[in-house]
Amino acid sequence: MQININPKVKKVLSLAIPVAISNFIDMFQMLIDLLMVGRISPEAIAAVGMSIQFMGLIYVLSSPFSVGANALISRFIGANQKADAEKSLFIISFFALLVALPIAITGILYSKYFFLIMGTSKEVALVGEKYFSILSFVIPVVFVGSVFYSGMYASGDSKTPLKIGIFTNIVNAILDYILIFGKFGFPELGVKGAATATLIAYTLDLILFLYVFISNKTTISLKKNFQFEYIKRALKVGIPAGIERIITYSSFIAFVRIIAEYGTYTLAGYQVGLRIEGLGFMPGFGFTTAAMALVGQSLGAKKPKEAEEYAILTAKIASWFMGLFGIVMIIFPEYLASLFTSDKNTIEQASVYIRLVGFSQVPLAYVFVLSGALRGAGATKITLLVNATSQWLFRIIPSFIVMQFSNNILWIYIIMNLETYITALWLWYIFKRGNWKYIKV
Repeated sequence: MQININPKVKKVLSLAIPVAISNFIDMFQMLIDLLMVGRISPEAIAAVGMSIQFMGLIYVLSSPFSVGANALISRFIGANQKADAEKSLFIISFFALLVALPIAITGILYSKYFFLIMGTSKEVALVGEKYFSILSFVIPVVFVGSVFYSGMYASGDSKTPLKIGIFTNIVNAILDYILIFGKFGFPELGVKGAATATLIAYTLDLILFLYVFISNKTTISLKKNFQFEYIKRALKVGIPAGIERIITYSSFIAFVRIIAEYGTYTLAGYQVGLRIEGLGFMPGFGFTTAAMALVGQSLGAKKPKEAEEYAILTAKIASWFMGLFGIVMIIFPEYLASLFTSDKNTIEQASVYIRLVGFSQVPLAYVFVLSGALRGAGATKITLLVNATSQWLFRIIPSFIVMQFSNNILWIYIIMNLETYITALWLWYIFKRGNWKYIKV
């Protein structure tokens, strides 16, 4: 029996699903890293966990280039200007490399101080220095690689990045085992081995991308170009997106700080809940990337109505995926939490969070997709205004006020849910007004 799928639905899924799988594999690899390092010492777990947060900031700093590349290249692809897309991919990745180098040097030379500033013990800082000083060599690769990923997604190829990601993650896991524990005649390097494995895997990732581009095995390649007009156009879109992500990152840290006031078990439950919710984020991120590419391509082809149709369709499909997972979160929170911990108090606290955020997965899908659609259209100043204002005005500030008067974490999570609904409605209003269709990139 053959099932006929709407061509537009098929196109959305063909872009979104590989991205979702790729994100899931990356997240799973991080868990493997932590599990292996966890056999070394508690200091190693703390150091590697903190380093992963630092790398999260690195991805935030690289986002002006990746978002800008996606918006610009998707427009060129939609307008059948492949040569311009290839030229812009080259100059954006080259400029990203130049910006990344001083950040990497800072990490290599001063990584110990990052940990001390965050208030870790000297023991954790010493272990963290061993790990992050090596990991910092990855930073230029992350910056350039994020542009390459965005370029491929923007051109409509999401399968090639998935294949590369699967291969390099397998290599990372194998090298973790060999270098951390000293197997097959290699020295036992501990956290240095974990960092070295990551460095090798990321470098291999970049080499494979270059091979695919140079050998023309994907829809887009690299065309040498030093016309800075492309980078100006990309950063015009990308810089507001980068600022938005920095503000989002800071609001996340502030929210964790508020949660911490409710005690260790509540904080631990929140962290477990975030890991569970993160599984639902995977399809959300995939559909966000699909919306960015499809809206950009449609606008590049001067089809604004098609861009709107793709955005709404993508949001509906994403809401089904995330909504179904939300139902599972509502019905089985204790079971989901028990996958990560056996502590009863932590499971109880995690269940409160998981059940409540289950009710906000559908509007969260719309937040993800509409934000991606607007970024794909080049309306990054709008998403900066909406997301940054909403998070601080409707989530952080009310939560801080409520924290002064109530010891019940339930109210904080209710505020968080309400903020998600407010943001979704705000983005929907802006999206339906349609001004984003006429932004020049």
